[in-house]
Amino acid sequence: MDGIRLVAIAEPAAVAGSSGSAEPVVGDRSAVAVRVGTGLRAGSAASRRPPAGSASAPEVLGRVVASRLDPGGPAVRWGIGAGDDDATATAHARIALRRGRDQVAWLAFATGDGWRDALLADLGLALAALLDDLTPRQAEIACLILVDGARQAAVAGALGVSRATVSVTVARGRLPAIAGALRAIEALLVGPPAPGAGGDGGAAVDGSVRAARQR
Repeated sequence: MDGIRLVAIAEPAAVAGSSGSAEPVVGDRSAVAVRVGTGLRAGSAASRRPPAGSASAPEVLGRVVASRLDPGGPAVRWGIGAGDDDATATAHARIALRRGRDQVAWLAFATGDGWRDALLADLGLALAALLDDLTPRQAEIACLILVDGARQAAVAGALGVSRATVSVTVARGRLPAIAGALRAIEALLVGPPAPGAGGDGGAAVDGSVRAARQR
């Protein structure tokens, strides 16, 4: 097996029927291939950077988070699926999308494993609530730190504010909690780590918060 595949599909949040226009973002633990079609341009809407030819699995979730935090982006619903191959992962992503419609949620997951899907449902609701509770400034800083991996000093310089202001925003916006939710979600999506992997599939997400706090 080449690794667990991840597929994230986005559709306009108002869609209540078929997801035929949904746009997939496909990846495994080590790489992701972004496909941008003629329907909803979810690949470009989900990242401030142009769609890359390859990216780490945490960046799949990062694109979803960036899409939600982008004030100029379209209102979309995301379904994220996991599987041993692209076809299975895509089928699971479409199941997740239907679950999101039924639950009137903008984020849902499916792996085909009942206990993991139950945990992911709760984590997805928690992550969505945390992201939706951010103010526009908190959302901007969250995107820079959690998605772009920017350090606190760099964020302060880019926004023209003090480092203390960024630190306070990180705390009030509960960015460590968001990073923890993302880490737990990724671990459940990709399943048990490969032997010798150290069991820390979400280190890139958690490390970005730690790095942002460093001087």
